[in-house]
Amino acid sequence: MSTSHEHVVPPSAPAGPRALPADRGRRRGAGKRFLVVGDVLDGILVHTTASAMGVHDPAATIRHRAVGAGGNTATWLGWLGAEVDLVARTGVDDVYRHERGLEDAGVRPHIRYDARASTGTEVSVRNALGRTAMSDPAASGVLSASDVPPDLVARADIVHLTGAGLLTGGGPERVAELVACARAGGARVSLDPSSVAVVRSLGPAALLEALAGVDVLFPGHDEALALAESTDLRVAVRRLTEHVPLVVVTVGPEGAVLGRPGRSPQRVAATPATVVDTLGAGDAFAAGFLRAWATDPVRIGSAAREGGRVAARALGFVGGRPPA
Repeated sequence: MSTSHEHVVPPSAPAGPRALPADRGRRRGAGKRFLVVGDVLDGILVHTTASAMGVHDPAATIRHRAVGAGGNTATWLGWLGAEVDLVARTGVDDVYRHERGLEDAGVRPHIRYDARASTGTEVSVRNALGRTAMSDPAASGVLSASDVPPDLVARADIVHLTGAGLLTGGGPERVAELVACARAGGARVSLDPSSVAVVRSLGPAALLEALAGVDVLFPGHDEALALAESTDLRVAVRRLTEHVPLVVVTVGPEGAVLGRPGRSPQRVAATPATVVDTLGAGDAFAAGFLRAWATDPVRIGSAAREGGRVAARALGFVGGRPPA
């Protein structure tokens, strides 16, 4: 999700690894527990002037960051002061490093390791024309419902499922198993399909069937069209609400479109932002929305505005996570 280029000064992160706002008890979402199940990846983020294959750009800016939709959403929830647990998978050599980074962002990590697979990697390349990404899910691709501790599910108020590697590795059957696992404790369940590639890989019809039990769906514009097999967003939103009771579509600088069964789609404007990097903005939006929606599931317009506010902050940083 991207927004306009009006200048916004990004805020500082909360002081200390788990510092919480003084008015936390009065903020929406306070007292609710979130469980995120998703991917944690190593990222290589490239900003280049090159616009064609074979061009050498010796002045490219290249940064290494921890990324992955699961880690991104969880750390934004932690940055907002929420109580959040994260279940993910990495290679055995990277468990401690990723745990420390997540703990510093206020997240309780529960990272499974895989001795036979390395930590997944995402490469993001952006230039004046836009951004493209390539990913190898590796260990994240074998994360399954059996990796999710039942006690975490039982304590959670909202369980959020996200990440291309998580969702594609085992087909639509694994998605259905994850949704069933998430619902086992009575929590509300949210899911972000993460990319058009996920929808195409699993098949729109099979993925929609696997979403039975999901309470809120967070597709991007293109993901919504692909999942609903439509070229018209309003039609797509209506079709998706036949399967999920609340659909929240992020549409870049145009904000978000909200869909509920039997109602006309509602558009919510984006928060103005200075765009430095779009990577992870949708994950930040989901975190902001979920934290507001946790205690007030009726005022979804307000939750979408909170999601837009957090996404605008994410757009001001390189990488998909808040600054530590």
